[in-house]
Amino acid sequence: MGAGSGVAMAGRTEAQGGYQAQSPLKGVLWMAVAAFFFAVSVGLVRHISETIDAFEQTFWRQFIGMLIILPFMWRRGLSGLRTRQPGTNLLRSLVGYAGISLSFYSVTLIPLADSLALQFTLPLFTIIFAMLVLGERVGAHRWTATATGFLGALVILRPGFAEISFGMVVALGAAAFLAMSDTLVRKLSRTDATTVIVFYAYALQVPIAFAVSLYDWVTPSLADWPWLLALGVCSFIAQWGLSRAFVLAEASLVSPVLFLRLPIVSVIGYVFFAQTTDAWTWIGAVIIFASTCYAARREAMHGRRKISGFAAQEVE
Repeated sequence: MGAGSGVAMAGRTEAQGGYQAQSPLKGVLWMAVAAFFFAVSVGLVRHISETIDAFEQTFWRQFIGMLIILPFMWRRGLSGLRTRQPGTNLLRSLVGYAGISLSFYSVTLIPLADSLALQFTLPLFTIIFAMLVLGERVGAHRWTATATGFLGALVILRPGFAEISFGMVVALGAAAFLAMSDTLVRKLSRTDATTVIVFYAYALQVPIAFAVSLYDWVTPSLADWPWLLALGVCSFIAQWGLSRAFVLAEASLVSPVLFLRLPIVSVIGYVFFAQTTDAWTWIGAVIIFASTCYAARREAMHGRRKISGFAAQEVE
């Protein structure tokens, strides 16, 4: 969950800047690591929700992540915390918090696999927000991919044939908020370094998450702490793996690897929570997955054409 985080988007910017040599195999392996730890995080959220609600879990996730990243920021000093877009960082933190907390909340309401499958629509929402917020041009191919992806979401929801639960709406809302967060990260990456973007995400979300969690605060027991620490560490590893994958290889190559989350989460749901996934969820997820891959391939082709065009101009 939250797979389309700012770490990934910022990592893609670093890759474009040429700071890291490309290594497709390593990129795929890092994305597989990210997929595994994202799936484990989903299971941990569902388990911890028996004693601590999703919104307080969001606070602890961000707080633990903040503790992990602080030593890296300490080495950079105050100059390393400079941002040219403080307002955008704040807005990104607000929508990012909403996305994470709603993602957590959804897995407490509906089966893990259903929640995850619906959140696969995140890249499709990102295409729409990139057009509205960043003014990016969206061609016919990407519109087709977006429409097809949302058709896949409708297959899972089956309006008129099955009751659309509140948890399903929450999962789609999580995808939309996280997509907006990713879009704002793309904007931030034009002026701010990756570590700065990640730091402010944690630093600003911690007080926001703490304020919301006070509404139904439960002081964690000794038995809760190992699970909360595991959630914070697994989430951070997943985000780091996502970042490394996008730095080492093209998004169109590594993004499909995230689909591994669905079978892993399905196994976790079945073994630990006696949850089963119907065929419609898998069919819808495959449609969303295929449309997302198509959009990613088209974006990669467009990017290569632009680079070729610039090279030709320089030769002339």
